[in-house]
Amino acid sequence: MLPKRNVGLIGVTLASVGSMVGSGWLFGPLYAAQMAGPASITSWLLGGFCFVFIVLTFAELASMFPIMGGLTSYPFFTHGKFSGVLTGWIYFLCFVTISPIESLAVVQYASNYFPELVMRTTGKPELSVIGYITSALILFIIIFINRYSVKFLTRTNTLATIWKLFVPLAIAVAFIFSPSSDFSNINHFHGFAPNGLQGIMASLSVGGIIFAFGGFQSGIILAGETKNPQRNIPLAALSSILIVTLLYCLIQFAFIIAIPAESLSEGWSKLSFSGDMGPFAGLALAAGFTFLCSLLYLDAVVSPFGSGLMMTSTTSRVLRTLGTIGAAPKAMTRLNKHGSPETSLWVCFFVGLILIFPFPGWKEMVTFLTSSFVLTLSVTPIALMVLRDKYPEAKRPFKLPFYHIMSLIAFCICGLMMHWIGFIVLLKLSIIITLFTIIFAIIKYREGKVVFAKYNFKCSLWLIAYLIGFTIINYFSAFGSGIQKLSTFEGNMCAVFFSILIFYIACKNSLNKENVIKNINEFNLK
Repeated sequence: MLPKRNVGLIGVTLASVGSMVGSGWLFGPLYAAQMAGPASITSWLLGGFCFVFIVLTFAELASMFPIMGGLTSYPFFTHGKFSGVLTGWIYFLCFVTISPIESLAVVQYASNYFPELVMRTTGKPELSVIGYITSALILFIIIFINRYSVKFLTRTNTLATIWKLFVPLAIAVAFIFSPSSDFSNINHFHGFAPNGLQGIMASLSVGGIIFAFGGFQSGIILAGETKNPQRNIPLAALSSILIVTLLYCLIQFAFIIAIPAESLSEGWSKLSFSGDMGPFAGLALAAGFTFLCSLLYLDAVVSPFGSGLMMTSTTSRVLRTLGTIGAAPKAMTRLNKHGSPETSLWVCFFVGLILIFPFPGWKEMVTFLTSSFVLTLSVTPIALMVLRDKYPEAKRPFKLPFYHIMSLIAFCICGLMMHWIGFIVLLKLSIIITLFTIIFAIIKYREGKVVFAKYNFKCSLWLIAYLIGFTIINYFSAFGSGIQKLSTFEGNMCAVFFSILIFYIACKNSLNKENVIKNINEFNLK
């Protein structure tokens, strides 16, 4: 059964916006400010600017292959089965954790009104038995809504997104015009950029900015269910990035000026204030905005729930695509009468139940998710280049102008993001991916040389080299836990030059034209 195309431009745009405005806006401005000071406003602008290039490469491929969960198919088309398996499972593992995290966020904020949802055994708040049951119930509701047609889902998400845009805008306006806000915070306390360029760049990864922009893929993954995808996918992708960039810049500005001077006495890096576990709520309470504080606690339920709703939709479609290319059981491809991937949704639910346990913290988890997320972003510019070279005769409703330069810039931006993540997190990811590759290769080799050859392991080696290379660069860099042998400028230059090298190696080490077209034809593109 093929998915129905019944989602319009507004629905696709709001799907992306709704996924990008989740718990990120509730926590991101605090962590970004701690790392970059007032220059965190520049960090959001830089993040939006970087994602424009990445989104444009996605837009051409999404309109070219308007298929459900299409993101995971691009490396399969260009670099073979194992590349599709590897990136697909990374996508799945990234996304499947988000809905449980958001459901936990809903329960945690709701505990302000229902204390029985949490308990304190070691001094830190942890979910009680009732809290875990409530989290599981929220996950079930998210899955239940996703079972219905994507049209119903996007209509539900449209209402939630309108609310999610209204609340942060109302908070930002209230802080900007509040008599207690101090505009001198912009340049006092060691200037506009107290930690320089390094602080601005590091805040993109460690501060949660890249994580906040990650939801743009939700709209693109709905390409297979979108009306007139040739026009609507590129417009929706760019519009959502623009909307969210402006929103987050405004929120960050409002947050900066609302901070009391006494909270900055030890500088931006040690910024803290009463109620900073819920940063905006703490500032609203200190400023006497009792009504806004209540509104914030309500939004702290609606925003995570809305993001969880859309990310579950995204995750189930990624899993369906894995089933399509044979990387997951065929049952994952089954659609129900509403055109939704029923089996994949319930797998997401049960995996989510397993993941509903205490996490190490929003900031630490976001940093790890960012590293794997950026790795998956990196494959798309490569796929675009290969398909332009190996499949030039394909119909391209949206053709990216200056595709060679734009793809190279997008890949270099991904490389810079990999560099800004730091050493320790990337080392962990490199070990996980390398071990997965070795174990998977051994299993397939034992099944026979014919089976082993079908996975095109050689074509995926650039991904391993990419990861290990950046792990080495990050070890010597000034970001994260590096030994700081490279200055910020030198580290960035190494990241760019290494990205250019890998870019051309990956393009050259792709499948030949015959196999590229064969893989595309194997996929159901109707």
